[in-house]
Amino acid sequence: MTNQVLKNLSGFTSLRSVRFCLSTALAAGLLAGCSANGPHPGKFASGAQSAMDGGDSTKAVALAEQAVQADPRNAAFRLLLGNAYLRAGRFESAHQSYNDAMDLGEDGGKAALSLALADIAMGKLPEAVDTLNTYRDSIPAADFGLAMAMAGQTGQGVTVLVDALRRGENTPKIRQNLAFAYALSGSWREAQIMAAQDVPADQLNARLQDWAAMGKPEDVRLRVASLLGVPLRGDDGQPAALALTNSTAPEQLSADTAIKADALAAAAQALAKAAIEELPAADAAASAPAPALADASSVPAETQLAAIDMPPSSAAALAPTAPQLAPTPQEIALARQPYRVVGARSVRRAANVVAAPVAPATGGSHVVQLGSFRSSEGAQRAWRHYTKRAPSLNGHSRLITQVTVNGMQFWRVQAAGFGGYANARSMCGSVKSRGGACLVMAAPQGISPQGRPADARFARR
Repeated sequence: MTNQVLKNLSGFTSLRSVRFCLSTALAAGLLAGCSANGPHPGKFASGAQSAMDGGDSTKAVALAEQAVQADPRNAAFRLLLGNAYLRAGRFESAHQSYNDAMDLGEDGGKAALSLALADIAMGKLPEAVDTLNTYRDSIPAADFGLAMAMAGQTGQGVTVLVDALRRGENTPKIRQNLAFAYALSGSWREAQIMAAQDVPADQLNARLQDWAAMGKPEDVRLRVASLLGVPLRGDDGQPAALALTNSTAPEQLSADTAIKADALAAAAQALAKAAIEELPAADAAASAPAPALADASSVPAETQLAAIDMPPSSAAALAPTAPQLAPTPQEIALARQPYRVVGARSVRRAANVVAAPVAPATGGSHVVQLGSFRSSEGAQRAWRHYTKRAPSLNGHSRLITQVTVNGMQFWRVQAAGFGGYANARSMCGSVKSRGGACLVMAAPQGISPQGRPADARFARR
């Protein structure tokens, strides 16, 4: 089953009628914390999934929190808790849970997309863009393009969606996501033409009015809540008792060894089956009627591409009308002043001159293993997150090494450049004090003076 976080925007007339679904393939190794004594966290997790299936986000959050509290280092449960928070419109809590899940190894594209959506809702647009770019190859073009547009990168989002349409992904979702991306960029003529491919004529103006109503840059929280069909509410974050720093960290992440546990593998398969079921609309949208949709997928490709091959329109050419306040004299004066658009290249150049980077420590006799992930994208993103949580890691070179364990591929994230076991152990203790898990290991044989073994892959920034 193909699962999507961002559903087709063609059901957007009521704003709340868009549904979303989150899924994950749960690795057996991520269930290593289950215990035979006390409440079984798997029962809480199953109950939380059932509550989400039934549209009861409050109950889903309560049960998912109990599952995490019973097994705090279970990445699958952390991801489930993030899904429950997202369904409840609690974006700050969802952000924390998704971050924790990815730190523990649940690093797939769907988790990354969900984290990016939570970040967008919180206004953390640079962080969302970083996550989306890191997992670009793991996120479908329809979702990636729209998410980038929502994160403020409207030009890139439009380009991705146009390219997908040109490649033959001629679906209502692609077309309507592209129409909304056009609207976010202020290209209202293109937005109108593309939306008209699927939206009935008598609903088209209302659709554009809806998009205009939530198109302001400062309305990111409203925009994400509306698109996902979840409540719009404030959030103080997940309970402190559930923080990863409050859980007992093992000597190392056990993704490599726990995959041998057959019983846990069976539990993972059962939970994975529940997790991939499509989630229904949130409570607020339960009674919202589905709008009519005229599927234009059978329209000749020439007609479809004609809508994206025309010269670009001005930003306000066909913008939906809305009451406007008269500009103040100060605003008029500012409008007459010349302005300059600062592109990404100049921003990066300015950032580069803030401070000269310190060369990381290389070589050494020991490394600190920080985690083991199922994808290179997850490993790359993890290093950046580890260095934010423990800034002292910036003084050491990063190693990302691909290994095969029991026929499964893993990417180990390690910090190199420690001149002895004591130094490496001290760093490991610092990482653990911030909620991480680590293992001190001897440096791989054949390590170069730069701290890079022959089979290592370095994370890209």
